[in-house]
Amino acid sequence: MKISVYSLSTADRKPAEVVALAQKYGCQGVEWWCKEGGHVDCHNLKASVREVEKLMRESGLETVGLDPYFRCVESAAELEPFFSAARILGARKIRSHSFPYQAGADVLELLKKLRDWLGEVVLPLARQYQVQFLIEQHHYAVCCTPNACRQAVEGLPAEYLGIIYDPGNSLYEGYTRPEYAVNVLGKYLAHVHVKTACPVLEAASVPAGRRYGLVFGRLQDGDLDWEATLAALQKAGYAGFLSLEALDKRDSEAKLREDIPVLKKALEAISQKT
Repeated sequence: MKISVYSLSTADRKPAEVVALAQKYGCQGVEWWCKEGGHVDCHNLKASVREVEKLMRESGLETVGLDPYFRCVESAAELEPFFSAARILGARKIRSHSFPYQAGADVLELLKKLRDWLGEVVLPLARQYQVQFLIEQHHYAVCCTPNACRQAVEGLPAEYLGIIYDPGNSLYEGYTRPEYAVNVLGKYLAHVHVKTACPVLEAASVPAGRRYGLVFGRLQDGDLDWEATLAALQKAGYAGFLSLEALDKRDSEAKLREDIPVLKKALEAISQKT
């Protein structure tokens, strides 16, 4: 498994600074945040992509993926510029959330709508551009659990449609043991986001059905046993990227300085046990 940083973790830094931090802390790749005002600016896509591509080409790092924010109702014409951008960047993966879920909505209906969009609109573009389109397991979304993610893509070609496993998001709802989650995702497991959270007695936001809130923070302080998670991934044969997505309020460099060594130590620990 290889380590990357999702550039949203360093949202206050410029692309060149993100690359420099990734190099400094021994990452092998960068996953790029794509939004208005993001490191890849979706409102100035062509120029922004070419700037980042030049940085990456000179860095020796791998472009792990491009992470726009889709509503899952876009037409092929609306999506195509992002597939073209991924090709320019040398990114083989594009991330997407699923539909947000609100109480009273029909989960199965939303999953069917998502699946139809993936099969009818996304898949032809993924084939054309040879890019894998990934649905992220994300809290407060219809694909908030590994099972829901798998249901959304089941039967579609895993070469072009996959899933991002995010145990940190699982803490907010639908947490499942790593062995179970990895097994459910199966051949569709294409990428892993790395973060964690801690339960707190007082928090601004408490997930529905819970008594206490959660706050994102340092990997070493969080509620996840990342060594156990990595062991489950290794047992399943996962050899892709582990992408640090630190969303807490620490300084950008502190996130890499504190979290990347924890991740490396966990990788070393499981390699010694095999």
